[in-house]
Amino acid sequence: MTSGGTGGTTRGDTGTGHSAFDADLLARSRALLIGVSAYEYAEFPPIRAARNSLAAMRSVLTDPALGGWPADRVAVAANPGSAAELASGLADLADATTGVLLLYYVGHGVLSPRGELCLTVTSTRPDRPKISGLPWDTLADVLRGSPASTRLAILDCCFAGQAIEGQTMEALSGDGDPGLADITHVEGVYTLTATTRNRTAHVPPPGQQDGACTSFTGELHDLIKAGLPGKATRLTFADIYPVLRQRLRGKGLPAPGQRGVDAAGQFTLTANAAMATVQSTTGQPIAGPPGHETTAPGTTPHPDDPEQPDDPEQPTSARPPGPARHAALVADALRAAHSVRDESAQAQDLAAIAKALARTDPDRAARLAVDAARVAQSITREPLKGPAVAAVAGPLATVDADRAEREAEAITSESARARAQAAIARAVASTDPDRAARLIADAERLAESVTDRGQKASALAGVADGLAAIDPDHAEPVARSIGEPTQTALALVSIARAVGTTDPDWAARLIADAERLTQVISGASFRAPVLAAVARELAGINSDRAARLIGDAERLAQSIPDPNGKGSALAAVAEGLAATDPERAERLAQSITTAAFRALGLAAVAEALSCPRQGGQGGQA
Repeated sequence: MTSGGTGGTTRGDTGTGHSAFDADLLARSRALLIGVSAYEYAEFPPIRAARNSLAAMRSVLTDPALGGWPADRVAVAANPGSAAELASGLADLADATTGVLLLYYVGHGVLSPRGELCLTVTSTRPDRPKISGLPWDTLADVLRGSPASTRLAILDCCFAGQAIEGQTMEALSGDGDPGLADITHVEGVYTLTATTRNRTAHVPPPGQQDGACTSFTGELHDLIKAGLPGKATRLTFADIYPVLRQRLRGKGLPAPGQRGVDAAGQFTLTANAAMATVQSTTGQPIAGPPGHETTAPGTTPHPDDPEQPDDPEQPTSARPPGPARHAALVADALRAAHSVRDESAQAQDLAAIAKALARTDPDRAARLAVDAARVAQSITREPLKGPAVAAVAGPLATVDADRAEREAEAITSESARARAQAAIARAVASTDPDRAARLIADAERLAESVTDRGQKASALAGVADGLAAIDPDHAEPVARSIGEPTQTALALVSIARAVGTTDPDWAARLIADAERLTQVISGASFRAPVLAAVARELAGINSDRAARLIGDAERLAQSIPDPNGKGSALAAVAEGLAATDPERAERLAQSITTAAFRALGLAAVAEALSCPRQGGQGGQA
């Protein structure tokens, strides 16, 4: 028995109007909405409200003023009859998605005799849910394997079949046992669920279902349609979830659950309808859908980066110090990173945020490092893939050194491979010194074999940086052999940072030599980052001199006309300021109009807050 659809996947006509994403990201994004309202077996009562929930979810996604997805990017499967065909269709869709992948399901959720969650289709047998339904583990593998940069799952279902086996119900009882959000957690995927513990999802009484949604989707739909007064013009799951939870609990309904908030929880789901309403009555510009905000007066966004800096809800100087401020910085950095459509830049952003979390939340940092590696591996253009893999190799090595090494060995560019191996060596130096020694030796041989002067200088600088944590005595001659002033100065600064607490005189000499090199570096986009790096290490030796250098670096960075060059330089200046003046550094990072570099700047400030420097002079980084 089926209703409300053909049992397969249908696509609507192409929509018009503004979109929540830029055209390039939209071309790589897909949403699959699944709704099951009718069943062949009497054990599963019909859920007529699921039909309305499916329509409501599609409505908010494709509304040009809210989600902004074109209709041809949103596939709808109403009352699918074959679980195998549906799973195969999802796999094909997931494999073809490199932007945003969104899966929504409304219907009965059941547990197998072993406590495994299965989503149902119209033909699912109550006694064989794993064979005739959609095991969540299978769907999780599909989501996990997709090259999509952002992966989301919204599940409006319950353990309707939890009584199939008494042991299942017993195993999931008690306050300490996992809830639906725990069972459905998939690494790198943001998952929002209608229930938490061993409770059924709520639907209105049968007599009211023809004109109503399920309670969870209905509340989510109403919240999005109304918006959130006082919030930003764009709403993320991080904005929506606490309000959604409060509303549901306030009505005595099951509380929702979520997992994966470190990554896609910052994904912009919709425009804030409440703010658009307020602005329309005050005569101020009305915000369009996410990604199409009105440009603030006096700012010029990069044509390839429509994202503008998010206005913080309160001035940075008013933010609370300590963990709360660190968390806010990380959230802002993630928000910026997830708006970046260039995979190479996004991978580097995620890796930088992972470093910022390494000391305060290593588990979360590990998940972000894995996400960064996945994004880097999704890059198809080899000239871009190698440097991206090299950029994430260090953070990945702290999680899975074997995987990091395998991915480094696959890099075709000798310069990028050398940098990747050196970064891994630095990451594992304290835990696996033999591996570190082998990798750094290989990296040095590779760097010496590079014929292109610029690439060779970059590779040798990476080797010097890796050696700084392993053998600083050898690192110095490698740095001085580079022959290019920008890379040489940065390498000397890296070595000074490593030896600062053990040999301050040596560190001072290295910093002085690096500062002299800045005088022969031409071009503001090259000189500003080096001045900032020198100032950062000089702060513990000569604070007045450091302040003058960082001021010079900021003036140079602000003078760069190209938004990308300016953003890169300002991010470096923010990093240089972070240890000594984090408030000023944060303001500077927030001012960067290019999202990719804004994320790097904010991550640098967050990292500095997570590991205050003793006396202004750093030790081994």
